Amino acid sequence: MQKKFIINLFFLLGLNLLVKPFWIFGIDRTVQNTVGAEQYGLYFAVLNFSFLFTFLLDFGLTGFNNRNVARYSHMINKYVSNILGMKSLLALLYGIVSVSIAFIIGYDTLHFKLFLWVGINQMLSSLILYLRSNISGLQLFKTDSVLSVLDRLLMIIFCSVLIWGNVFNVEINIYYFASLQTLAYIITALIAFYIVIRYSALKKIKWDMKLYRVLFRQSFPFALLAFLMLFYYRVDSVMLERLLPNGSIHAGMYASAYRLLDALNMFAYLFAVILLPLFSRMFAEKIDTGKIINIAASLLLSSSMLFAALGWFFPKEIIDLLYIEHIKESSDVLKILLPGIIPLSMVYIFGTLLTAHGSLKILNIIAAIGVILNIGLNFILIPVMKEQGAAIAGVSTQFMVAVSQLILVFIIVKPKALAKNMFLLLLFGILLFIAGILFKEYTNNLNIQIAGLVIIWLIFIAYKAIILYRQSSFSILKQLPWNKS
Repeated sequence: MQKKFIINLFFLLGLNLLVKPFWIFGIDRTVQNTVGAEQYGLYFAVLNFSFLFTFLLDFGLTGFNNRNVARYSHMINKYVSNILGMKSLLALLYGIVSVSIAFIIGYDTLHFKLFLWVGINQMLSSLILYLRSNISGLQLFKTDSVLSVLDRLLMIIFCSVLIWGNVFNVEINIYYFASLQTLAYIITALIAFYIVIRYSALKKIKWDMKLYRVLFRQSFPFALLAFLMLFYYRVDSVMLERLLPNGSIHAGMYASAYRLLDALNMFAYLFAVILLPLFSRMFAEKIDTGKIINIAASLLLSSSMLFAALGWFFPKEIIDLLYIEHIKESSDVLKILLPGIIPLSMVYIFGTLLTAHGSLKILNIIAAIGVILNIGLNFILIPVMKEQGAAIAGVSTQFMVAVSQLILVFIIVKPKALAKNMFLLLLFGILLFIAGILFKEYTNNLNIQIAGLVIIWLIFIAYKAIILYRQSSFSILKQLPWNKS
């Protein structure tokens, strides 16, 4: 299990490292700089508004399906034929609810014109994630890895032609950007659908209302959890745009910093993609999850701490390198936001573990508290501190949720050696922070400062790798014939 996890994780990370950095820093950043803070801020607010209701598109079916296909792969044909029918009804429900609420909060023609494309994209994205949950549930991780980057790879091609190719005499705007995403999603969905048909022998989509009621009851806890977590993760920019005069500009400044957090979050999420079906199968086969958790935590949390330190000590340098507007405002936000990758990473490990375990009731209670805390803090802080207030509200909520989930893992799952590993990670985080202060104090060379932090991280990773290698070698030696009696 450890070998399988590490191989598939590095394949997935490798593909994403090839594609997504160019997407984020080459395409998305170029579009953001080209259209300006106000237009991109409008897009960012509408995009995050559309995210708030994506639980209706999925209703927990992806998490439910991933967990069940991993445990009962022979049932995939029944799951696919019925769930696809249910998802088409959910897409209709999503459209009705999201448009109705958009009217209620005062969206105008400009908002709705953009929301049309963004809403369609959410429907297609949800379909792709569901189809991928079947593929990863069957443990076809390499195929799923390719699909995880395909839509972004297509977008890189489309946008490169439009921005730099001079093939069409058209200047990029936010509407072209959104519509090109629609095309990329359609192509990816068709390819994913073909793969699922091959493995499930799907012949037709079924419409069984009795089964839908059963699926509704079984997937409702997953749906509620998805909604609550999306809400406190995405609502900040929506409230910024609605609560402040010139809200689109403030949302644009917030977006410049937030996109970097979101970029890191994409990579952290990849751990959950592999861990959920893996944990589900391990629980089904009564295999201890401790070693996998410790490997994932060592890799992901130490990396998150490194990026949090870079964001804390060098926010202006990072923003100045990437953007051309509102450098000070965005760098002030980045300093607060980027440490948020630590709790987000914790949730992708410990929240995923608890989901695979089936501890959804307590996860939903924690997430509901997170929503209340986030909304309350945003209402208090945004009018006073603007985009910095939204950042504080978001990161505070994430830390509350992550620490609560970690405590639950100790109480419910009790994985081996986790306490020791978390203590080592805490010491590493403190050491990294102290080193950052010392580097800033005693050298003005930016390259030395950054290299110093990266070297400390590499030493920690090497130390953990040596321990893992020794443990693996010891396990192999114990299994040799002359050591058995």
